Amino acid sequence: MDMVDSVEAAKGDCCGGGRSAGRAVPGQVPCGGNTGLADTLKNGAGGSAGPRPHELLEAALASCMTISARMALDERGLADVKVSVSVTLERADAETRFRYDLVLDPPVDERHHKAVAERIARSPVRETLSKSLSFEPV
Repeated sequence: MDMVDSVEAAKGDCCGGGRSAGRAVPGQVPCGGNTGLADTLKNGAGGSAGPRPHELLEAALASCMTISARMALDERGLADVKVSVSVTLERADAETRFRYDLVLDPPVDERHHKAVAERIARSPVRETLSKSLSFEPV
């Protein structure tokens, strides 16, 4: 049986989109061989043609955590357990906080849950976002 784990990115406030002829337009988001759309509604302009840019950050972390959890469960012989990770981005003046919720269905014993929680705490995207960041034009 193929299992699809769920990833949820909660909606949060976002930045403004691009403009063309005075109106907001969605932006193309190339990623590997795929292209998606990012959009936002700000000051009455824009729409909902795709996730908002901050939702993409939430989705990146949630999907990486879900994959990490899935791998940990599979390694423990728990392939039938479904994984759901939801992430919410909170932006404040001094700090940006990612809140996440891991749900395993059916629930697993405390030992397995702790192992999965430790694995998602070391997920590659979380490690990347936990480092000091710098931004430089190329």
